[in-house]
Amino acid sequence: MVKGSGYILLLWLLSLVFAANAQETNLEMSMEARLEPVLILNIDPDAKIEFGIKKVNDNLYEITKKPDDINFSVESTGNWNLSISASNPYFTDVNDSTKKIPVDFLGYTIQNRGNNWDNGIFSHIANRSKDTILPLKPEKTVVLINGKKNNIGGHSRNSFVLRWKFIFEDELSKMTRFSNLSIQDGYYVDGFYITLSESQKHYKK
Repeated sequence: MVKGSGYILLLWLLSLVFAANAQETNLEMSMEARLEPVLILNIDPDAKIEFGIKKVNDNLYEITKKPDDINFSVESTGNWNLSISASNPYFTDVNDSTKKIPVDFLGYTIQNRGNNWDNGIFSHIANRSKDTILPLKPEKTVVLINGKKNNIGGHSRNSFVLRWKFIFEDELSKMTRFSNLSIQDGYYVDGFYITLSESQKHYKK
């Protein structure tokens, strides 16, 4: 009887030890997650700049084929900036690679078609091309920057048209410069980049 009681007592003590050890193995874990902004640029991946040109006389060119407008949109969960650059410093004739034209022969503007207002630093977007034509360059040119109201949103809020403009059409001084290049008749092409990046701060002039 006593022996049996001691056996039961031993089992009871062992169960207490196992229970204590089991409690000691419980782990408390904490996790932190930083959600990165989602930035998506929607654009035709094959989009490029193409135009045809014919020299009429020393100070006049006829554009036989205008470059197509480019439709694109931005989807973002955070504020963003957008810049544009040429793939190469020259447009090259598709049939004769020795024929070249500097890329700043062409400029561009970006027309806003979305609900995010692009009228300066106190709106959603500051659009540097809104009232002027920016020359195309091989270096990145920041064109759209978030304003005070932020430019977060999807396609309906951030929809745009990139329109190409010939610089010489409006500035006689540049027309003279380009005429000195002895531009030849041809069909010219170059690529371009639209770079979308996270904005760290609001626009400043």
